[in-house]
Amino acid sequence: MRVKFVFGLASLVLLVSISFIFLMKIKRSEIIDYNPTQDYHYTFENANSVKLELKNGKLILPSNLGKDKTAFLKVNIKSTLLGNFFYPHIEIKSQTQSVNDYFEYGGSGNRYLNISSLLLEETMEIELVNKYLEILEPTVELIYYTNSIHKDSKIMVISPHPDDAEISAFGLYSKFPNSFVLTLTAGENGPMHYDELFSDSLRHFLKKGQIRTINSISVPLQSGLNQNNIINLGYFDGTIKQMHDENPINVFSQTLGTDFIGTFRNFNISNLKDSLMGSSNWDSMIGNLEFVLKSYKPDIIVLPHPHMDNHSDHQFSTIGVIQALKKINYKNGELFFYANHNLGSEFFPFGNAGGSVSLPPNFIDGYHFNSVYSHPLTQEEQMEKVLALDAMNDLRPDTEWRFWDKLLKMSYENFKAYIKGQDNSYFRRGIRSNELFFVVPINDLYDEGHLTELLMGKSIDPL
Repeated sequence: MRVKFVFGLASLVLLVSISFIFLMKIKRSEIIDYNPTQDYHYTFENANSVKLELKNGKLILPSNLGKDKTAFLKVNIKSTLLGNFFYPHIEIKSQTQSVNDYFEYGGSGNRYLNISSLLLEETMEIELVNKYLEILEPTVELIYYTNSIHKDSKIMVISPHPDDAEISAFGLYSKFPNSFVLTLTAGENGPMHYDELFSDSLRHFLKKGQIRTINSISVPLQSGLNQNNIINLGYFDGTIKQMHDENPINVFSQTLGTDFIGTFRNFNISNLKDSLMGSSNWDSMIGNLEFVLKSYKPDIIVLPHPHMDNHSDHQFSTIGVIQALKKINYKNGELFFYANHNLGSEFFPFGNAGGSVSLPPNFIDGYHFNSVYSHPLTQEEQMEKVLALDAMNDLRPDTEWRFWDKLLKMSYENFKAYIKGQDNSYFRRGIRSNELFFVVPINDLYDEGHLTELLMGKSIDPL
């Protein structure tokens, strides 16, 4: 009898364990919108390329690489069984440092390792240590660009919402004290983040927009930017595409029911604030973008990719910037494109905080870019970025942490997200050993072929 009981109990435990593992695999596969066994596909028209042989996990790099390079290794990988439950990754090691490059659960096929930060020490040999995957072919391709940013460059970061500039480019703009951060909306929408404090929704979303607008000004100030180089245009969250589609009609805040543009714009402290114009419509936004661009004259404009980033506010922020540039016939400088909401997976970059950002999932032809720029972040700079994101109220935990029962619930929800591999926090995704940008010369906007490839079907209003 006892033997039967023990056997039955063991069978039950085994069945529950198998069911749990199967469920965990399903849940972890839900973080991507594509088949993870596909090859990533990119066309590097202006890159240098050389084939290297991987021997005993080690690669000898060309002697002429130097420090001013953004470099990737194209490798063919296959996840092991455990790679379906833990992030498959490769630890890339030099003599003095290492970085982890993570892939999606079950990822297999051609992938790109970002080795740019290791080149800062002009290393000649690197070692690849596989975790939950294997590299199928010993021949790998080194793809690299020569690029750097002049110390006197004027960098303008376009932030559709408060915190987009910090998530994508805090490490970059904080190194250039003459940078300009231009935020387009107040970011008043979204979940009732402060419902424990404000039960009235109108009051809640008004306060949320005020706090986030102030964040968009104060955090760049903390990084050392001049107050006159920080502006929030005060448009309403979630309405940029609507302004484009319904131009010239004024749009209303989706949560506040007002079209008064001063609701959040009045929090600006820049001496440019009194020259902002118009109301809550597309023509007004374009006019203000023209004014700021002509006032600052940037060398580099950092902005969302109009296709790789799947958020409509992000896409149409960039369409607005492109239209404003063309209206004032601005042709000098470069566009640095980022994607805070990756088209293939909202969970990209994959893996743990501190890992590298490499080329994101892509399976189609036609992306237009001239080069790729990987901006390295030291451990100290990553710590500064943590503090910058922490100063953005909307990225912090919900105020329900103040109540012990709700804190337990929040902890349980966070634990479930961890078990499922569904941690979507920007403190995981945004704190990395580098920031990555696709580079396009501004002059390419005047080539209809390049512009069509860049927008991937989205239209620019006739000028």
